Amino acid sequence: MQKIEINTPEPEKALPVLRDAIEREKLILSQSLTRTEERIQQLSKQLQVDIDSLLAGKVTHPENEDMDLLELEGELEIRRHLQEQLKSLEQLTICP
Repeated sequence: MQKIEINTPEPEKALPVLRDAIEREKLILSQSLTRTEERIQQLSKQLQVDIDSLLAGKVTHPENEDMDLLELEGELEIRRHLQEQLKSLEQLTICP
């Protein structure tokens, strides 16, 4: 792990603000992940698509479902991105 240094004249005020901001961001990411998961489940059920097969590129895109499948693929990418961000924040340690 690498360190990031923040210089401040009042660390006793900055530390709680940083901790609160990180916790709020984790909460927002968790809520976003929940909504994204719900949308993924809804779309995969509606389209009757196996997520693993879709990710492996084994699902054809019929013209009448192409936009919905693209939306599902987009939601999967959003989920991956949110998971990475949350993992990054969960590994963060503030060292006073």
